Amino acid sequence: MHKWTIAAAAAAIALSGKARAHEFACEKTIDGSVVRVVNTYPSTLQFRIVVTNTHPTDASVALAFRDDFLTALGLKLPPTPFSLDVGQSIELSASVTIRNQAQCGELAGVQACTAGSTNAFQVLYDTGVAECSARLVCMPDDRMGGEN
Repeated sequence: MHKWTIAAAAAAIALSGKARAHEFACEKTIDGSVVRVVNTYPSTLQFRIVVTNTHPTDASVALAFRDDFLTALGLKLPPTPFSLDVGQSIELSASVTIRNQAQCGELAGVQACTAGSTNAFQVLYDTGVAECSARLVCMPDDRMGGEN
């Protein structure tokens, strides 16, 4: 980038009035853990997502949420945009029952029974993206000697 471009951008920012910075952090868990191994079917999983405004002095505005995994399960994410005050959090939760290993593998987006998928949740805001994830690992049903 040329020096004049950087200088022009810096001047535009400085002259644009009060710039609002937004910062978020998030945490996603499945049954209270960031890695959940499923080896008994059916199995009900509890998804929990906590989104927190981490900006030290200002409210933060979430423009959008994204979670392809939860959306694929038919779960609707809360409407956006919305604002959180300094230090304020919201909690999203969902319960999902996985009937069998085949469904678990489909949900995890994998072909092999011992593989998993990282399920990312994203908070999009004007200056970036906060992302958190949990991992679902699908194993054979241990009560059936590896057979479903």
